[in-house]
Amino acid sequence: MKKILITAVSGLIVLFVGTGGALAQEEAEEPNLVPVETFTCDFNDGKSMSDLQKVIDEWNDFLDKKGVDYYFAAVITPFYYGELAFDIGWLGAWADGSRMGAGTDMWLAEGSEINGKFFDVIDCKSHSNFVSMQVKEGPQDEDESDKNFVMSFSNCSMMDGKSFDDYLAAQEAWNAYQDEHGFSDSAWVMFPIFGETDDSYDFKAIGTNDDHTAFGNDYQLMSEGHWRKSSELFDEVVDCDIGRLYNATVVRTMTAGEDD
Repeated sequence: MKKILITAVSGLIVLFVGTGGALAQEEAEEPNLVPVETFTCDFNDGKSMSDLQKVIDEWNDFLDKKGVDYYFAAVITPFYYGELAFDIGWLGAWADGSRMGAGTDMWLAEGSEINGKFFDVIDCKSHSNFVSMQVKEGPQDEDESDKNFVMSFSNCSMMDGKSFDDYLAAQEAWNAYQDEHGFSDSAWVMFPIFGETDDSYDFKAIGTNDDHTAFGNDYQLMSEGHWRKSSELFDEVVDCDIGRLYNATVVRTMTAGEDD
């Protein structure tokens, strides 16, 4: 993932924020679960992305003045989607739960004017909270100027008799296999905590690529037969629905802890 996303990962991600290599650690440790918020929104009549960008610019200035260096945000737009698609999505992540709470209190106390400007442009049908965990870090792109990437989401449930530890074992084996065969994606899981009306799944599986070229290369690798290994590892462990693909653009980077 590009360096702007590396900043978010090293600060904690993805959307974006990770576990610091939890799958590769020799000693058992609790994974770093990062708080994430999502909004799904439609543009109000006569409004567009250019209107939203003006508010985002003002919001970034506000957060800079407040010294908020612990929040990451990306705007996502549906690319491959079903009939329940939204116009625009927001994916935000905090460095940790304490800063999520403090940042939320600050926003509620002082951000009402800018918040109102957001909702002059967009009408948001959902606001949900998750905890996120990185389960694969792909090759890194050092291009700091490109803030765009590609994201996929699937809702997944553990098969009967299987645990999340079984999923992590399958993921670790798949990561090693992918590294041997030139895949370029990164991967996360997100567990729903608040705001979700769909309780039929256990977690969201998320994949990211730097761009559609990288995504297409991974797609081609799967079509050449590597899907068989994925099926071997995951089919008896987890059941995931049809994925959705989004174009994503980073609108704020996290710098807290980047020099740690």
